[in-house]
Amino acid sequence: MGLLDRIRNLSAPETPEDADRLALRQLEARGADLARARRIVHVLMASDETTARAAASAARDLGYEVAVVAPTDEAETWTIRAAAERVVHATTVGAFRAAFERIAEETGATYDGWEAAPKP
Repeated sequence: MGLLDRIRNLSAPETPEDADRLALRQLEARGADLARARRIVHVLMASDETTARAAASAARDLGYEVAVVAPTDEAETWTIRAAAERVVHATTVGAFRAAFERIAEETGATYDGWEAAPKP
């Protein structure tokens, strides 16, 4: 089986925690030193502006810089991007996810995950 066949046959992570572990492995494979702080961006989605603003406010309360993007022709929902410099490691991502899942639950938004660059 060739490389492309192996890539095509990869299944999606079964749980959010599996997705976090996969993202961390990908960061390490790209040379990331996970002991160093780097920019992490958490993404929330909301069906209306009131929900988006509530989620943004909650993320700001956690010390994140927040951008709220209104729906476009390509995206029908409001997007909230919360960014900060943090250590992204197996010992921290669970707490990050829990905080943003709590924001989603309390405001009616949906947590869509996180992303981080390999280099700080």
